[in-house]
Amino acid sequence: MARPSSILRWRVQGDEHYRAIRALRKEHARQERRIWRELRFVALGVFVCIAIAIIVRRWREMHHVPIAYLWVFGVPLVAAGIYAATRPLAMKNAVKRQLDDDPSTQQERVYTLDEAGFRIDGEGFHVGLNWAQLIVVRETNEFLLFFTRKSAYYLPKRAIQWPERLEGVRDLLVEYLGDRADVR
Repeated sequence: MARPSSILRWRVQGDEHYRAIRALRKEHARQERRIWRELRFVALGVFVCIAIAIIVRRWREMHHVPIAYLWVFGVPLVAAGIYAATRPLAMKNAVKRQLDDDPSTQQERVYTLDEAGFRIDGEGFHVGLNWAQLIVVRETNEFLLFFTRKSAYYLPKRAIQWPERLEGVRDLLVEYLGDRADVR
């Protein structure tokens, strides 16, 4: 059963764009790199445990703090901690630069979802995807996230003005994507 097209207009907002990029990255990591992320955490945990064991052992043998060992193990751990602590700020700055440098990000966007597929139109750009090109569509509290093999797009739920219209969009996604539509 073909549904009428859903046409949604919205303009990018800086903080919202940052939250969307974070949501897209989180979903991508969940899909593609989950095992590698977990292995990195396990490796870091093993490194910390070995470092603590070696430092404690040398401390007991020498009866004072082994400063050389603290340097050997502490510097990499501090560097990893600084990287982890500054990563959100670096991402926020990169998103801000993207919004400032690319004029297409400031344009009003028109999303069209119909039997032909999913389209995004702006003043200087057009993206058209048929339903087969979408790998998965996920719904978060704030966004609908559209994933293809090489890119990702987001649609803020605020662009969908009425709850019954959101239900219509969900129904349309389920109709054309089936189980690839992870919507509520």
